[in-house]
Amino acid sequence: MATLSLKYLKRSVFALGTMVLLYLLAALAGSIIPVNQQWRSPDNGIELFIETNGLHTGIVMPIQSDVHDWSNLIRPEHLSDPTRYGSHILIGWGHEGVYRNTQHWKDLRIKDAASATFGSRETLIHIYHLKYPQDYPHYRRSFEVREDEYRKLVAAILPRFALDASGQPEPSKGYGTGDLFYKSQGHYSAFYTCNNWTSDVLNQAGIRTALWSPFQGGVMRWFPETR
Repeated sequence: MATLSLKYLKRSVFALGTMVLLYLLAALAGSIIPVNQQWRSPDNGIELFIETNGLHTGIVMPIQSDVHDWSNLIRPEHLSDPTRYGSHILIGWGHEGVYRNTQHWKDLRIKDAASATFGSRETLIHIYHLKYPQDYPHYRRSFEVREDEYRKLVAAILPRFALDASGQPEPSKGYGTGDLFYKSQGHYSAFYTCNNWTSDVLNQAGIRTALWSPFQGGVMRWFPETR
């Protein structure tokens, strides 16, 4: 009986290892295959940024522009300190447990990792307020988009906000005084992560990005350092 149990354990470990390896190989392949391959950043467009903290990616956008005004949805009074309201927002989407409890890799809990891997509809939008952000090659990279591309990008993001009965967003406390979480819609899993979401939004706007990128590196690689 012990020999039989050991055999099944070995098979299970081998099967799990194979699945993980195939996932990583698929992530590598997906991250180096581009969509919207012909896209190029215009010389005089709307400046945006792609940003990473080493775990999550997000898109930095101006709160107000000729194309869209985010202040109708994301307002100063949502913050505990309204003076932290910025000129720009860094917006990302992800799993609620991972987002709330994992600001850095070392904070990741097994319970949250399991829920995120196998799938959950408990998701959040994360908003950081920034004041006149600058390009920082290692974690924030500038690019420009055309007005119609920005409209498509906004149109891809807006449906993720879960609104209450009166049509208002539902904010909750973030990591500090300059960021907030907003209740969101969507299904998170190992096959559609926070980084897949960032890449998907870019794709819907017609911007060059990875075919499938569950990890941050596969998103950032399409926005080379400018200095």
